[in-house]
Amino acid sequence: MRQMIIGNWKMHGLRGDGKELAQEIAAAIGPALTRRDVVLAPPFTLTHCLAPLLHEHGIGLGAQDCHAEAEGAYTGDISAAMLADLGVSHVILGHSERREHHHETNARIRRKAERAREFGLCPVVCVGESARQKEDGHAEPWLTEQITQSLPADFDGIVAYEPIWAIGTGKAATQEDIESRMVFLHGVLADHLETDDKPTRVLYGGSVKPEDAASILAVPGVGGVLVGGASLSARSFLGIVQAGLSSAS
Repeated sequence: MRQMIIGNWKMHGLRGDGKELAQEIAAAIGPALTRRDVVLAPPFTLTHCLAPLLHEHGIGLGAQDCHAEAEGAYTGDISAAMLADLGVSHVILGHSERREHHHETNARIRRKAERAREFGLCPVVCVGESARQKEDGHAEPWLTEQITQSLPADFDGIVAYEPIWAIGTGKAATQEDIESRMVFLHGVLADHLETDDKPTRVLYGGSVKPEDAASILAVPGVGGVLVGGASLSARSFLGIVQAGLSSAS
């Protein structure tokens, strides 16, 4: 399975600098796209203006959220149908920042994932534990609950594992930490999902940097990475996209 690199720009970028960043990435990314899938998820305000450029260069267009309903009186929200209409292919759901700041529950994320698939979008559902849960030994029950409650049994999208204690800290989990979590997560997914013939791609996210990317991407079970801050620099993001490719078989 090809690995996927997703750049999550979060709430960064006006039209001018957003276009400039996307153009820098698109101009240099060509060779890597023969080996890896790449998606950029800009703020909603940049989705329309970046769509032609990204599509022209074979880069997927992602979004950072969608509403659980197809339409309705939900002021300020964006529906999956609206995203699909703009050419979006992937949508990030249940990111730890939305779970915390918008109080999103597993049940709500599940409804969003189902709605995204209804309109042809690939949901990228985030799961992850806090530092306290990790230290108290509650991480695995917590992750199991997130997976079984956030993903419908016929889920065929992507899971992104983001240890909350590593996000924005500049400290990624060790290779041993990541490999252990990947074994665990793939096991839970295999038990929960009714899609045994199609393994789920599981990404790692949590302060991914160019200097760490090759070792992270080499960990068994890692289907790619979800990149936050480092995706706001063309040089850094391209370094992650290209990490390990020269030595890969």
